[in-house]
Amino acid sequence: MARIENKDQKCQQIERMIAAGKGVTEACREFGISEKTLYRWRKAATN
Repeated sequence: MARIENKDQKCQQIERMIAAGKGVTEACREFGISEKTLYRWRKAATN
């Protein structure tokens, strides 16, 4: 699997976009990741 640079920073930016009212799908598309990837990042951050 390819290593993604600044994934924590990207995750935080996406979370801010979602909190501001943007949809999860739209926010993920802007960063070129899938929703599944975002959910996996969230899960890893809580562990």
